[in-house]
Amino acid sequence: MIILDGRPVPARGSVLDTCRAAGIELDAFCHDDRLSEGGHCRACLVEVEGRCMAACTTPARDGMTVVTVSERLLAYRRDLGDLMLAESRPSGAVIDALARWGAGGTRYGAGSITTPERVTVDHSHPYLRLDLSRCILCRRCVRACDEIQGQFVYAIEGRGSSSRLAWGGGPFMDSPCVSCGACVTACPTGAITDADRERPDVATKTVRTTCSYCGVGCQLEVHASANAILRIDGVPEAAANQGHLCVKGRYAHAFARHPDRLTAPLVRRDGALVETSWDEALALIAREFARLRGSLAGLSSSRCTNEENYLFQKWFRAGLGTNDVDCCARVCHAPSAAGMREAFGTGAATNSLDDIERADLLMVVGANVTVAHPVTGARIKRAVLRGARLVVVDPRRTELADMTDVHLQLRPGANVPLFNALACVLVEEGLVDREFIARRVAGWEDYEAFIRAHTPERWEGATGVAAERVRTAARLYGRAERPMMVHGLGVTEHYQGSESVMLLCNLALLTGAVGRPGVGINPLRGQNNVQGSADMGCQPDLLAGYQRVDDPAARERFARAWGRPVPEAPGRRLPEMLDAARAGAIRGLFILGEDIAQTDPDSGRTRKALAALEFLVVQELFLSETARLAHVVLPGASFLEKDGTFTNGERRIQRVRRVLDPPGQARPDWDILCALMAATGWPQRFENPGAIMDEIARVAPDFCGVSYARLEGDGLQWPVPTADHPGTAILHAESFPHGRGKLTRVDYAPSPGLGPGLTLTTGRVLEHYNAGTMTRRTPNVILVGADALEIHPRDAAARGIADGDRVAVTSVHGEARAVARVTERIAPGVLFLSFHFPETTTNAVTGDVRDRVTGCPEYKVTAVDVRRL
Repeated sequence: MIILDGRPVPARGSVLDTCRAAGIELDAFCHDDRLSEGGHCRACLVEVEGRCMAACTTPARDGMTVVTVSERLLAYRRDLGDLMLAESRPSGAVIDALARWGAGGTRYGAGSITTPERVTVDHSHPYLRLDLSRCILCRRCVRACDEIQGQFVYAIEGRGSSSRLAWGGGPFMDSPCVSCGACVTACPTGAITDADRERPDVATKTVRTTCSYCGVGCQLEVHASANAILRIDGVPEAAANQGHLCVKGRYAHAFARHPDRLTAPLVRRDGALVETSWDEALALIAREFARLRGSLAGLSSSRCTNEENYLFQKWFRAGLGTNDVDCCARVCHAPSAAGMREAFGTGAATNSLDDIERADLLMVVGANVTVAHPVTGARIKRAVLRGARLVVVDPRRTELADMTDVHLQLRPGANVPLFNALACVLVEEGLVDREFIARRVAGWEDYEAFIRAHTPERWEGATGVAAERVRTAARLYGRAERPMMVHGLGVTEHYQGSESVMLLCNLALLTGAVGRPGVGINPLRGQNNVQGSADMGCQPDLLAGYQRVDDPAARERFARAWGRPVPEAPGRRLPEMLDAARAGAIRGLFILGEDIAQTDPDSGRTRKALAALEFLVVQELFLSETARLAHVVLPGASFLEKDGTFTNGERRIQRVRRVLDPPGQARPDWDILCALMAATGWPQRFENPGAIMDEIARVAPDFCGVSYARLEGDGLQWPVPTADHPGTAILHAESFPHGRGKLTRVDYAPSPGLGPGLTLTTGRVLEHYNAGTMTRRTPNVILVGADALEIHPRDAAARGIADGDRVAVTSVHGEARAVARVTERIAPGVLFLSFHFPETTTNAVTGDVRDRVTGCPEYKVTAVDVRRL
């Protein structure tokens, strides 16, 4: 107990914590519950045993006597306030506090201490606004940037009255800021704010929903007026993001009311798309689908909700009579599901994002996490800054590679020999958990004999990685108590993608790094509902809940629920659908929210397949490259305009809540699908998406305990087998679904996409998302307005290419054009290009090589050349 203002109270943490627990609100301008204590502003000074001390940095100890109000303290605070007003002009809660203290700002002469440097106003950034005349040097922005994002943009330069906030010189737009907004949420004075917070509109509602920009599943508080998004904040208590957001989740919302939005159905007449009524559009689709029945296929969307994806595959299977249904989850992460299902029996993340904090070693494989999954990337950076070891496997020197203990900068396409070499070291050096293997793993004897031949020295030539670096990385992984692995499309989008995932699973099985906190194999899902679209059965061979189409018992379960039979034979994957379209076997195609004309590999062949169709329907937000080719275009709703659920990469099912009405005649996608099912002869009786989820719970065992009533807050992680089950944070804690984990032997098969010259690999940039249809319609285009080709200085010099030159990248498939960025972040012999801008035509270059198991396209390895234009 301490004596606080004359009364005994329990000691809790700091003196500031104790005061607040006792109901005494001390002003503390430099304090933020998310951050370490700074003790910079001195606003929270109290008397402890007669001495003035900062309450925020003073531990509360039993027997301590603390006074929060005295003549001495009141005089001190008034004097402190006058000094602050002489040096700055803060706003918000700080100026209110100074007024309470009795500070008038005249004692020292307003502005008498202020130097010209302190009144810097910088509006160079499209989102952030800086006015250093409002800064009181509390350093909350410095600590927020360092401790939440790990970016270290800000510093305090100078001494005494000339001290000022700095970011490296030049306009703020040129700083290393990643626009996450953490500094804005921390600043108490208005010295750092943003364009959204400067809007004069008054929010009439605040809605909690789930971000639609990647598979992290960040929870958002969306502040809106009747017909506009005004501001987005993170939800502080949310498990997925802990209140943090990235530039897309916080700021890239202007697309929702962009004038390019589709607001009415379109039909093609005399070669042009023209507006029509919903009745005409639905009737035309019904007639054409009836005519083309038996030659129809559908592609669902990982941007849409679980309920919409479930309805889509239900309609195609039982309504239109075909299992020719697919989604981008299979296109990008099917190898994760296939490889993990082979090794563990379940093809989803074994652990939760919270386990990043529990791991003592993080291995990041084929994933530029701070770019593609920025909030999780920041979480990994924080873990490393706290002392976790880090191994990065990537052909590029990513941001995380700059922080790593070991960076294995392998050649694209060399995953299999590298992963086998890592396993070889674990076995050679006795870094395997033999007790775990004996108890829970199958195939050890044959595997041990196989893997000992795959030494790092043997594979140096294929991987391009020095053997000793491989050994160092393997030792770090093998000696860690809690090694956690995350991987991305740099593992899956390869000729041996599924087999590469199996080899990552081997590493976890060998070390017993499965089924407990802080370990596991965790694919980082790219789009917001990649996990959910796969869960809901938008795959040609799997029904909702990963029940096999060729399993009679599964088909019977769905037939009873749906009142219609399910076709027996597995359908075609998307590449096979496009092959069939070119051959005339697929004549009608429905595409829900995917822009395959831009995002699919070898886009020339994709466009030929789309052109060969007799009838193409696209349901979209904008007139995408694919929608421009359609016969009918239906205007759907963004995630801000509908209800439902998304499932993030850790299997967490979370609510999506409607904030705005869809523009014009646009409708929520689930509502459109119900109308289409009715128009094609199978009416559905769902009053809302919650009723659809109730049906999902009846047909998919892993979702039996899921309902909207149980998804408040952080939702549930499947499996949720019963209505009272809490969800499953960690898979395989006691056993694997097929009994024992399986060690897999895989020999290296070089990709047919490799060539003797340069190799192109593709990926994302932080500021944009997928085909860019949303982010290119926000101020994010000011941050990054075009693609850039990364090329090593050696390769650039050999071709006479200088930084900033326009270049053409060519392959046997086609040509892409971009500006060259000469950088040592890419290895010699390798090029990197993103795919966010249609004018670059990146996927005109990528080829038709596919993963040997799942057919996933190999976006990461294409033989190319490059020339200066």
